[in-house]
Amino acid sequence: MFLRLVSTLTLSTGLLCACDCIELPAKEAERSSEVVFRGTVVGFRDSDPGERIVIFDVRRVWKGRVRRQFEMPAVQGDWCGAFKPSLLKIGNDLVVYASRIARGTEYLPMPCNTTLARSTESAQALGRGRKPNSK
Repeated sequence: MFLRLVSTLTLSTGLLCACDCIELPAKEAERSSEVVFRGTVVGFRDSDPGERIVIFDVRRVWKGRVRRQFEMPAVQGDWCGAFKPSLLKIGNDLVVYASRIARGTEYLPMPCNTTLARSTESAQALGRGRKPNSK
């Protein structure tokens, strides 16, 4: 159901087409996001029929209310609001920049800035951050 909602919203706003991917500097991407964290992909679970959720074990947080375990729709593709397919693999350590669509409760990534932690300078540019919330 969530994917259908996202598809409807993105089609109506023109976001479903391929992204013109422009990676923003870390601080600018942080300002444009509701949550920013570093986490390892530890698993997936099914939600509504046909929907998958990615589960992160969060190590550092730079923005937002993020718990030690954080879940997001595992939407993958080459369109805005989706993870690049190569990123969502168990064990991958990511720096995730994400925001909610409209007034929803689900977060979607900024695909051009959400990357493997080892291949980006985001973590260094963002600073030390803090530990995730325990509750």
